[in-house]
Amino acid sequence: MVVHKKLRLAPLWWACAIALTLYVVTECLVPPRLVPDLHVSDKLEHAGAFWLMTFLYGGLIQRRYFPWLIGGMLALGAFIEVAQGEMALGRTEDLRDFAADAVGVFAAVIPAYLGLDSWLLYLERRLGIS
Repeated sequence: MVVHKKLRLAPLWWACAIALTLYVVTECLVPPRLVPDLHVSDKLEHAGAFWLMTFLYGGLIQRRYFPWLIGGMLALGAFIEVAQGEMALGRTEDLRDFAADAVGVFAAVIPAYLGLDSWLLYLERRLGIS
């Protein structure tokens, strides 16, 4: 089983992770004029989005599946950049965006490898759910 066995709200957490991923992909692929301006660096936005997605998925899955998580998140970042390069919607492919995505992925996975991988289980326990 990929998911932490003791997560009682796993379907909810998976729904949140998938919704977040769909939101990030959508925001990366729509014309720039439709994307809200957060008044921060584009690279910080990329790193932050990939950190959040990776951290959320990392809280859902068992540690032994982290290499798959890393590969999947990096593949998602590469897909987004290639898609932006192929689209004619005012977006361009930028390897620095992919590098920022990778920074976000590894910034989330390193603490998880060091013990924060069960943060959703901890949250459920603190909320009295688990």
